[in-house]
Amino acid sequence: MQLSAISKISGEPSMVVDFFPILGSTSFIYKVLKFRGVDTMSTSCIRTERFYSECAERIDLGYDVTGFNTEPVNVNPMNGVC
Repeated sequence: MQLSAISKISGEPSMVVDFFPILGSTSFIYKVLKFRGVDTMSTSCIRTERFYSECAERIDLGYDVTGFNTEPVNVNPMNGVC
């Protein structure tokens, strides 16, 4: 899923949050946060439960659903835990 915060001034996305399924995992989702003008601000792996609540919170805040990412990415959900 792709969620975008649309700027009230320019009408273009000012912040985009992408969520990708992780290859071989149904418990984790890969999250990528981007700001306009910056390729990638931060990345993290979150639990599926957190994905559902974060999507609901961001949509309640006025974010628009601007795409669906269905292609799994090959990342290690435990990378950076320790």
